Amino acid sequence: MEKNNCIPCSVGILTYNSCKTLERCLESLRGFCEIVIADGGSIDATLDIAKKYDCTIITQSRQGHPIDDFSLERNRTLDAAAHDWFFYLDSDEMISPELKEEMRAICQAKEPAVFIYNVPYQLVSEDLRVKYWSFKTYYQPRFFNKRSGARFTRRVHEKIAFDEKKYAVGKVRGRWYVPLDVQLDFSVYREKVQHRIGIMASAWEPAGFSDFFKRALREPLKNTAKQLIRMTYLSLRYRRREIVPLRYEIFRLYSQYVAMKKFTERYVRYVRKK
Repeated sequence: MEKNNCIPCSVGILTYNSCKTLERCLESLRGFCEIVIADGGSIDATLDIAKKYDCTIITQSRQGHPIDDFSLERNRTLDAAAHDWFFYLDSDEMISPELKEEMRAICQAKEPAVFIYNVPYQLVSEDLRVKYWSFKTYYQPRFFNKRSGARFTRRVHEKIAFDEKKYAVGKVRGRWYVPLDVQLDFSVYREKVQHRIGIMASAWEPAGFSDFFKRALREPLKNTAKQLIRMTYLSLRYRRREIVPLRYEIFRLYSQYVAMKKFTERYVRYVRKK
């Protein structure tokens, strides 16, 4: 990557046989001083692409796939990062030009006004021609300064933890893009969902029937209802082409069924041990 006048920020990415999407991701990151790739043992062209873009390459703590502890691997990229400012991305995602320029201005400021930033994301078509409407703008704290002491927590659906009393959270307007593959193989999606929710269920220590009711019944049913409402609202307000493909929404509904099943299985094992 070009190092002259680069954005003084490290970007962390986890990869495993990611050659189909990694180059597109790295193209969107041109201009950053450092890209840290934590690879899980790819046997395709992933590492060749990473070297082409002059990425810093480290290995994940556990080779192979799927990942068991996302926070562990994210923290490895954070520890390897050479710059105070840090942003993380998945290998099949990318950032918008607007987000890149906002990050440039923030990173090049003499002293940060804010150390943690929420970044909005947007679902887009695989060819990037369609930006799908959502029920509201969704944010994640993905851009932060290491001087805040922020670290990744949770094995799945990882997020950063920091002293919220000490550090205010700002917002940027530019978005990062999450492309949807409408030809997604359902068996691949099913394996991914079952793995992630299985990790969450195995780490759960039930605290009686009320806790089981909340985790295995109330929350999945509530999420299902909310998603059905969102789908109905968006289909009535926007053109069919501008809303997330129905197949993807059905996959998301399926994940709530998996949550009910996995947490119920965990609770049954808990009851039998008592």
